[in-house]
Amino acid sequence: MTANQWSGGQTREYSIHPKTALYADRKFAFRISSATIETIPSEFTKFEGYHRYLAMLDGKLTLTINGVDQHYENHELFTFKSTDTITSYSKGTDFNLMLQDTIVDEVVAVRQESFQTNQPFIMLFALAAGEVVINTQSFEMQPWDCILITNEEEQTVEVQVNQPTIVGYWSMPEIK
Repeated sequence: MTANQWSGGQTREYSIHPKTALYADRKFAFRISSATIETIPSEFTKFEGYHRYLAMLDGKLTLTINGVDQHYENHELFTFKSTDTITSYSKGTDFNLMLQDTIVDEVVAVRQESFQTNQPFIMLFALAAGEVVINTQSFEMQPWDCILITNEEEQTVEVQVNQPTIVGYWSMPEIK
């Protein structure tokens, strides 16, 4: 995992696509990360052409989005445009998924039940310890562990989760 500073704390990158992309270049399809929010207030970094999903991993989140005060509970997922003006008034650690606006057919939610999909990208981010079964292979996950499945053949993937997990799956349009 790569760690970098941002204006309000430190961010740790779980995955970026393509793998050769650099966060600083702001030319990637998606990025999965976790960040500490250490400064109050702190301003979220803006990115043109992206939208984000964020959830606090260790507490509640109080922030202002485009002048509107909002409050989110621990593990409550919310989405916003990366061009929104966001000021956070909470300290803690968050989960952050950044998707380029060209991403299609995306589903991102907190779940603890089984599902199946044939999307080419499947992400599992553990909010609690437990077993995850992907097709027939079992994995023990600890809180804040992340699994990214690349399913280029778009085969049906069955995922069994019994503990709260941030689940995401999506496609990217073909470049012609």
